[in-house]
Amino acid sequence: MINQQERPGYKFVGWYIDPQCTKRINPGGKLPGTITLYDKWIPIIYPIRYECHGGINSRRNPKYVNVETGVVKLYPAHKKGMRFCGWSLNGEMIDFLPSKIIQPLTLEAQFRELCVVHFESNGGGKIADQMTDEFGLLEPFRPPMRLGYTFAGWYMDEKLTLPYDFEIPINEEFTLYAKWKITLYEIHYHLDGGLSSRQNPKNYSYFDLDIDFLPARKKGYRFIGWFDQRGNPLNSIRHHSLGDKELFAKFEKA
Repeated sequence: MINQQERPGYKFVGWYIDPQCTKRINPGGKLPGTITLYDKWIPIIYPIRYECHGGINSRRNPKYVNVETGVVKLYPAHKKGMRFCGWSLNGEMIDFLPSKIIQPLTLEAQFRELCVVHFESNGGGKIADQMTDEFGLLEPFRPPMRLGYTFAGWYMDEKLTLPYDFEIPINEEFTLYAKWKITLYEIHYHLDGGLSSRQNPKNYSYFDLDIDFLPARKKGYRFIGWFDQRGNPLNSIRHHSLGDKELFAKFEKA
């Protein structure tokens, strides 16, 4: 009688007389004096049990595994009003099933309460607290507004050194801080063939003091003044003005 060896993760199914294991030996038959036998094994199928604690498992997660399955990605479970944190196997958090599994598995879904996010707008409009979704993410929303400033993003620290990415899951209650930069509005000069003074600014901000424009010049013409698109005089920009400006130079024959 031929003794079979054990092979972890496999079931022995018999001895064969060909390397392809298609011709099994006849247990009751006679064997020639010298013969090479080939052992055949098949992987044992092991079930995977998912403990979801009232949640719903993803249909994409495998129900069975064997020693030849290899590394397998795990997909999140879902539970209303809770955030999925991951799967644990024997107390260790995992994102993938390990390879060469030789026993049944029990995976436990880990959930936690949704997180509250507070907002410090640093002088901008007030933003109400928001809850993360079940993946720990914030839904993108309209940023606050602040007169004379452009919103430059949310940051995770008061010193505004760690920018927040909406693709990063949030694991705990915390505060986001708004960053701002002073808005520079452009000034466009339409010169009708003339030249503007180099001292006339190309931009301005809401916080600049009154700006008086210096006259343009055009050979053979006398400068009358600066005007807006509607033909109204615009020879200065007052403190706390907003928006880009279009200035049109008007001349008359000298």
